[in-house]
Amino acid sequence: MTTQLPPATSPLRADAERNRRRILDAATTVFAEFGPAATLGDVARSAGVGIGTIYRKFPDKEALLDALLEDKIDTVMAVLDHAVAIDHPGIAFRTYLHGMIEVHAQDRSLATVLFAPNRNERVPPDISDRLGSTADRIITGAIAADELREGFTRQDTTVLAVMVGTIAATTRSEDPDVWRRYAQIVVDGTRPSAHRDPLLPPPLPFTATAAALGRTL
Repeated sequence: MTTQLPPATSPLRADAERNRRRILDAATTVFAEFGPAATLGDVARSAGVGIGTIYRKFPDKEALLDALLEDKIDTVMAVLDHAVAIDHPGIAFRTYLHGMIEVHAQDRSLATVLFAPNRNERVPPDISDRLGSTADRIITGAIAADELREGFTRQDTTVLAVMVGTIAATTRSEDPDVWRRYAQIVVDGTRPSAHRDPLLPPPLPFTATAAALGRTL
């Protein structure tokens, strides 16, 4: 007697995964438009599924935002991994900064995932440590090579990325690429100047930076 093995992915499982993907894509759109004020009902309507489907997969909004973080973090890490592999410290830093600006400019929901109230503390410690240590390595190398102004921190990267991301969100209907102009100005502005003016005042601690950015959403 021949035993027939079940298919690796059953139709029901495949359908469930398609629904989950549809929900995450809808959540990206909804949180980009409405920020932290968006509800699971908004996501359900955008995804074209019932609210019960949402709750079966995500018991609350925080769980959905956690899933979105997991979905998006690879994109952020890819920016860092690409930059840190570049031998030239200045090019590595400018690639990193421009990449982070581009991620936020193209996906406004990322700011909600990271900086909405209480979100920063929900980032898994291993991910937070990897993001922070890689960014610090790129920044420290650029400063040591005199390719970046002394005193620049990863908090500055975060603020600048969200700042240009906000410009992208408000100008998208007129010109979806005009943010690149301001990204170029910002990136070029991080180079050491002939005057060597210090960056003052010092940045807020990262948790305070995240909280402040959350209030802008």
